[in-house]
Amino acid sequence: MRHKIRLDGVVTPEDARKEYYYLPFVVPAGARRIEVNYHYENQVEGAQEVSAGNNIDIGVFDVRGADFLTGGFRGWSGGARSEFYIAPDAATPGYLRGPVQAGDWTLIFGLSKIEDASVRYRVNIAMEIDTAADGEAVGDVPVPGMPFPQRIAGGETGVGKWYRGDLHAHSEHSDGQNTVEEIVEYTRRIGLDYFALTDHNTISHWDELARLNDRAPLLIPGEEITMYGGHANVWGLDNWIDFRGSDSDRVRQLVEQANARGSMFSINHPDSPIPWKHDSVRSYQAVEVWNAPWRWFNEPALLRWEDHLKRGERMIAVGGSDSHCVPPAVMSQPNGPGEPCTWVYVEGPLTQRSVLDAIERGRVFISEAPNGPFIEMRADADGDGVFEALQGDRIDAAEGALVRFHVNYRGPDGKHLRFFSKRGLVKEITPDVEEYDGEFEVRIEGDDYLRCEARGYRGRPDRGEVVHAMTNPIYWGTW
Repeated sequence: MRHKIRLDGVVTPEDARKEYYYLPFVVPAGARRIEVNYHYENQVEGAQEVSAGNNIDIGVFDVRGADFLTGGFRGWSGGARSEFYIAPDAATPGYLRGPVQAGDWTLIFGLSKIEDASVRYRVNIAMEIDTAADGEAVGDVPVPGMPFPQRIAGGETGVGKWYRGDLHAHSEHSDGQNTVEEIVEYTRRIGLDYFALTDHNTISHWDELARLNDRAPLLIPGEEITMYGGHANVWGLDNWIDFRGSDSDRVRQLVEQANARGSMFSINHPDSPIPWKHDSVRSYQAVEVWNAPWRWFNEPALLRWEDHLKRGERMIAVGGSDSHCVPPAVMSQPNGPGEPCTWVYVEGPLTQRSVLDAIERGRVFISEAPNGPFIEMRADADGDGVFEALQGDRIDAAEGALVRFHVNYRGPDGKHLRFFSKRGLVKEITPDVEEYDGEFEVRIEGDDYLRCEARGYRGRPDRGEVVHAMTNPIYWGTW
């Protein structure tokens, strides 16, 4: 039997100030499939940041409720789809298969852009009902989530090695153009060692990641918390995390919850057309300094990160391709996964935990591609000739002491290796070879750090230099 519900209404700019709008509906006993489609007036065409019109995102919560942080999340497609379904054994990408419980469910509208004085909407809900059911939820397939199968991908105990990967990409489970399998196969072809898939506000892609996590690259489940005041990636989750950070207090709660659950929280493309608006929030671990190809909004993101450092705040710089397409999909952006590439230094076996620990320690450098420039910086703090400190480390050295640093660069010749501290540019080297090992001394003064950028021209010299690779700092003092 088919059971249908129609919800008609109007939303206004006043509703949009609250960001989210909730539409409850009742699922009768015996339901075994829910289908939803929705329509609204004057829908924006193209990027909503620059195009006129309205945008209403959509998602759904089940009988466990829609409360912030504890809601019974069952899916989100944002504005990428106008319809979805949920059944015990399958669901539209972005939504979680599993029990179709009888009771009160809730549709959620994300009112990301309401320009008209009033916007009429219509939601059509259709349910397949098993009239012979006894009132229990049809199907016993659990809602997907952790435990995500962990895997050791290589490496020997006591041996340190640099691994290349990507921390930010999307599939058809949000607004990407490819299946999870197509994206993972692409990352294998380009030689990534680890890869985090971070679809918007959902974890429905985790099932497929788990199935494919049997060989390189090491696959890490993630979620991009997509708020209307900025985006953030969370890696290493044990299950779904809420995305409804409608004000700085709620964003603070999201960061605290992620930290309490052993995850890492990193703000994404903070100075892009979707800027980060919660500057009062702290305690996140990382900032995406490099998003997609260099230029665009990466320079102000770099300055933002540097401002954290100059204020004495330890903050890890990471990169993310933010890739939404790979072949065979039509390439709607110029880069794929691994562009940029975030390299992490792992001591011992490569696991999800060891990757996240390396990021948290700052043992990270970013390069424009998996085969792009390699750059490593080390320090000999005790003068014994061994460069034991790596980027991300803190060295102990007396005030005024000269500490010897070593830089290893592999990449195009003629690029400028520039070393920065709180004081600004400390040193510049321009290797005339493609493999360069060099040493130099820096005098220790106060609480400070040293980091390196490899810069040069690419394609359009009239647009200025771009970053080809960059490190996190080596610190000293009271960090």
